[in-house]
Amino acid sequence: MLSIFISPFDLSRLASGLVFCLTVMLLSVANAENPAQTKTVTVSKVKPQTKKSKAQKTSVSELKDRKILNTIDANQEKQALAFAKMHHPELAELIQRLKKHKPREYKRAIRALDTTLAKLDRFKNRDSERYRLTLERWEVDSRIRLLAARVSVMGSSEDKSELKSLIKQRVALHLEQLRHDHKMAENRIKKLKKSISEIEKNQESMVDAELTKVQRSIKKTDQPKKNKSKK
Repeated sequence: MLSIFISPFDLSRLASGLVFCLTVMLLSVANAENPAQTKTVTVSKVKPQTKKSKAQKTSVSELKDRKILNTIDANQEKQALAFAKMHHPELAELIQRLKKHKPREYKRAIRALDTTLAKLDRFKNRDSERYRLTLERWEVDSRIRLLAARVSVMGSSEDKSELKSLIKQRVALHLEQLRHDHKMAENRIKKLKKSISEIEKNQESMVDAELTKVQRSIKKTDQPKKNKSKK
C-alpha cells in the first residue's frame, strides 16, 4: 500500500501517472468493445504558438475545469468512487487525496472512471464473459499503471517484482480475451453459414413471400386514393 506520508512533489508525480493510467485504461476498454475500429493515429507537427499571459492561461484552465465538472453529477462521482474502492482500493485512496491537492486531476479521474463504468455496463448486458474479462483486465491495468508511477518515485526490488507479476497476469488475460473473441467469431460464422444455407434452399419461396408483402403494401397505399376519388 502507499505510505500515508507522501510529499506534495511525489503526489504530483503520482497524480500525473494516475491520469495517464486512467486515460490508457479507458482507451483499452473502448478498443476491446470495437477492435475493428482501432486505428493508428499519426501526430502531425503543430506550429509553435505565441506565449499566453498568466491571466489567459488561468482563464483557459478554469474553463477546462468547469467543462469537466459540469459533465459530472454527484451520483456519477459517488458511483465512480465506489467502483474504484471495490476493485482497486489503493487507486480510490489516491483519487480522494487528489480532490484536495490536485482538483483538476481529480475531476478528470472521476470522469474517466464514469466513462469506463458506462462501457463496462454495456458489456455486462450483452456478454457476461467479456464483462468479466474486461473488468479483470481493468483491475490489472490499474495496478500496473499505479505501481509503475510509484516505482518512478520510490521504487524498490519488491515493487519491480510485483510489476513483472502483474504484467504476466495481463498477458494471460489478453490471451483469454482473444480465445473468447475467437469462440464468439466461430459462433457467428456458424450462424452466418446456417442463414446462407437456408436462403440457398428456400430462395424461390422467399422471393414469393417478399413479393406478396410488397403487393399488399401497394394495395394499402392505393386504397385511400380510391376512397377519395369516389367522394
